[in-house]
Amino acid sequence: MLKAYVSVDIEGLPGVVSGTMLSPWSSQFSRAAKVMTRLVNAVVDELYKCGFDSVCVADSHGLMTNIDYLELDGRVAVIQGYPRPFSMITTIDNSYSAVFYVGYHAAAGTIHGTFDHTYSGRTFAEIRVNGVRASEFLINSLYAGELGVPVALLAGDEHLRREVEDYAPWAIFVPLKTGISRYAAVYYGLARVEEQLRKGAAVACEKVKKGEVRRVEFSRPYVVELVLRDTLVADVLENWDIMERTGAYTLRFKAETAKQMLNVIELVAMVGYGIESFKAALK
Repeated sequence: MLKAYVSVDIEGLPGVVSGTMLSPWSSQFSRAAKVMTRLVNAVVDELYKCGFDSVCVADSHGLMTNIDYLELDGRVAVIQGYPRPFSMITTIDNSYSAVFYVGYHAAAGTIHGTFDHTYSGRTFAEIRVNGVRASEFLINSLYAGELGVPVALLAGDEHLRREVEDYAPWAIFVPLKTGISRYAAVYYGLARVEEQLRKGAAVACEKVKKGEVRRVEFSRPYVVELVLRDTLVADVLENWDIMERTGAYTLRFKAETAKQMLNVIELVAMVGYGIESFKAALK
């Protein structure tokens, strides 16, 4: 049985370049949601055409309710809502044949990456794993890999290509846009992008069926460095037993598993949100 897990973000999609497109209360959000839904449906349709028996889509941006449920392909199971365990890759397990990433963006700290961030742009300026600047793609893939799930496809910002080539060279990379700055990118018309995405997904499916995809793996324990945007977050967390403060903005910890690593990153992000809310409430 072929079973696909599709994790979909929004910042790496074509047509999405402005903060006015990123949240339900933003003026152009509905357009971004339409792009996401259309491209999700294209990938889902291609997966079924290529012989997959089951597809699960994880809506993985912001509040994680971006895909228009009324327009979603009825054959697919969809995960929506936030917060949830393991965020962009929740409920994945070893029953899946491969993971497919769509709409993924560059890691925090990437020059010219459109909307570059890693999990929480408000909390983290950069996250490094074993000395490597890590994107959501890389950390999610380490977690999936520990569960036995290989990476088949990544479609998103061109600035992610090098990371895919370095750590998942067997995976198909489909550029959906090329970042010019944080709020600018170049991309083709949606019909052309959809065609390229379908072709990439079809090739990725064939690689899955031939056993040509693999898990992403790093040496363990993982040494994780969190470069924060606010020293107060470091002040609050530096006495946590697992943390070592190595600078005004930097915390370091070790994790034996990617599950633990992702859990800690999510918790620190929540602390960052809480501190931001606390500071905003001061009168």
